Amino acid sequence: MSPEERAPTRDELLAMAYADGELDDAAAREFEARLEREPALGRELAELRQLAVLARRITPTEPADHEWRRLEAEWLHGGGQKLGLTLLAVSALGLFAALMWLLFASALPIAIKVFAGAGAAGMLLLLVLAIRARRRTLPYDPYTQVKR
Repeated sequence: MSPEERAPTRDELLAMAYADGELDDAAAREFEARLEREPALGRELAELRQLAVLARRITPTEPADHEWRRLEAEWLHGGGQKLGLTLLAVSALGLFAALMWLLFASALPIAIKVFAGAGAAGMLLLLVLAIRARRRTLPYDPYTQVKR
């Protein structure tokens, strides 16, 4: 074994076995309990799963893949997507604000205003939490490095 090579640790071997589905039920439950307590072990497992996805990806490119690359390289495609998403977000926020203003400026009973406001706040909270959860779990997603 050369100086830069080393034998895998017990935790690395366990993570490999877990990723490959080779642990029995008791060992898998014990490993999953450790995953909840040890973030480094979770990162190790995420890296192994990412390697497995990349290994399965080794195939020749298809003609459609070449066209997707050409499309992604075009300014119109990338810039158009960014502009479209920005306009959609501005429109959604503007409509939300306008509807809230119309609701609270109207002569509707206060109960309707409170319930509608609570519903809108709930939807906004769920959206923010979903975005937060996606950002937190993104480093563990084995498909982030996969290209079509």
